[in-house]
Amino acid sequence: MKQLTPFQSAVYGLGAILILVGLILWPTGSMIAIYVYCIGAVMFAAMQFLQSYQGSNITVKRLRRQQILGAVLLMATGLLMIINASHLGFLYHNEWMVCLAIAAFIECYTAFRIPYVLKHEDDD
Repeated sequence: MKQLTPFQSAVYGLGAILILVGLILWPTGSMIAIYVYCIGAVMFAAMQFLQSYQGSNITVKRLRRQQILGAVLLMATGLLMIINASHLGFLYHNEWMVCLAIAAFIECYTAFRIPYVLKHEDDD
């Protein structure tokens, strides 16, 4: 896996923190919570898009595609939050929570699985 620079790692970490802060602020009903979440999701996803895998391991390539899907779902969650708060369209019953749960599961799974597969790839 291509390693991020120290600045990119800081942006990645700050994005993750902003996602959590936005979710913690959600019950206040403030639009600021949504903006904080969206900014964090874009920062987090952008840094995941910058990472790449140049190897030939099919498992890692599949996991990277899943990781990208999780990042896209995190950004889609922000859009669904905006739709929910603004009462736009027909999605106004907290559908964003389902999208967030799926994204979180995918991100957690790939965060643990990719290093495991890469470690065993180096052992072979």
